[in-house]
Amino acid sequence: MPKKPPVRSNRKKELIEATIAVIAQHGYHGTTVSRVAGSAMVSIGLMNFHFKTKDKLFEGVFKHLADEFMLVWHERVQAAPAEPWARLQTMVETYFDRGIFTPAKLAVWFSFWSDPALRDKFRDAATAVERYYVRELEGQIYNLVIARPGDKSSAKKISVRVAAALSAMIDGFWLQALLYPKAYKSKDAVKSCMAFLQLHDLYYAQREKLAETAGAKAASEA
Repeated sequence: MPKKPPVRSNRKKELIEATIAVIAQHGYHGTTVSRVAGSAMVSIGLMNFHFKTKDKLFEGVFKHLADEFMLVWHERVQAAPAEPWARLQTMVETYFDRGIFTPAKLAVWFSFWSDPALRDKFRDAATAVERYYVRELEGQIYNLVIARPGDKSSAKKISVRVAAALSAMIDGFWLQALLYPKAYKSKDAVKSCMAFLQLHDLYYAQREKLAETAGAKAASEA
């Protein structure tokens, strides 16, 4: 039989999940040890046993969300076909996975990004997390670019630009989901992101075709 996680580990997870719910409702400044303890139905003493300070509690929340996202990302991407379009589709869908893309977790992520008290403390960690996933997008976009006929010299530059724009687009959909939850639909966000990628693919393919045509014309007139 599989071993059960230690009781202490389970309790810490419960406290982190309770903290996520409290942050989502009250924000960073409204999140207190007593509120989290009440939400988790434990004593303040037990809270202090697991997390000595409020900062340590928020560090635990950030790590929990980051690790959870990484786990879901790896599981989904590794299960996807190796073809670049299939991988990109999976990556985009993972940003909106139901297990990690919930109203409460969304609110907490934005607290880490927007609240001055959290943003300064977690800037480096948040940037590192975001940069990892953008590089993953860049890699698959690069594979698309080099698979096309024509000049490959600008493939890296194109993949960086398109991945940055796609990442900003996804951030925008996350914000829409937070601000307008009733009107927002993840499936529409995924479709829009993939349409954006397909449009860029057509644009660069057409640009290369025009460049080849112009080059052939210049050679014939020389």
